[in-house]
Amino acid sequence: MTEVAPRRHRGPNPWIEAAYLLLAEHGHSAVTIERLSATTAKTRGSFYHHFGSMESFVARLVADWQERNTERIVRLAHATREPGQRRKVLNREAGQLDARVETAFRIWAGLDPQVRAACDAVDNRRVSVLAQDLIDFAGALGCDLRDGEATALAQIEYAAFIGGMLLASKGKNSLLLDLGSKYDDLLTAYLRYRQP
Repeated sequence: MTEVAPRRHRGPNPWIEAAYLLLAEHGHSAVTIERLSATTAKTRGSFYHHFGSMESFVARLVADWQERNTERIVRLAHATREPGQRRKVLNREAGQLDARVETAFRIWAGLDPQVRAACDAVDNRRVSVLAQDLIDFAGALGCDLRDGEATALAQIEYAAFIGGMLLASKGKNSLLLDLGSKYDDLLTAYLRYRQP
């Protein structure tokens, strides 16, 4: 296994990066203090110095995952005002996520309430952002989309994304990039069909 960070890198970041590497390569069961120490070439004492316990480490890891794989993407997308461009940014950035890591977190969530709560929060946040963006997108096309309908469409889109993540092999998300544009084509046709 590749060493994540040389010894000169200090602080908690090498541990977090090591966890992502272990999740991607071996799944959640590999995220142990022993494996993290071996991957970072740091001591158990260093781990406890930064995190105190495995539970605290997991809390830090899931917070980082939420920031990196959701909130960062939301900020990038909302840096543009035009709804169609926002959706392109969302699709592009989501398509670049490592499917192995996203899938590993979901498998882990089935076994760990702390990770389950993080996954639930991520899912709710992503669907709510998609729903609001769908309302804005529909408005730009001259179509009124109600909250309930926007939420249902967002849930369909997000379910397709999660399914695409599960189908993506070895972290390659080319399927996801195509999925987003195809969904937008279907969405545009649906919204235009609904117009009076």
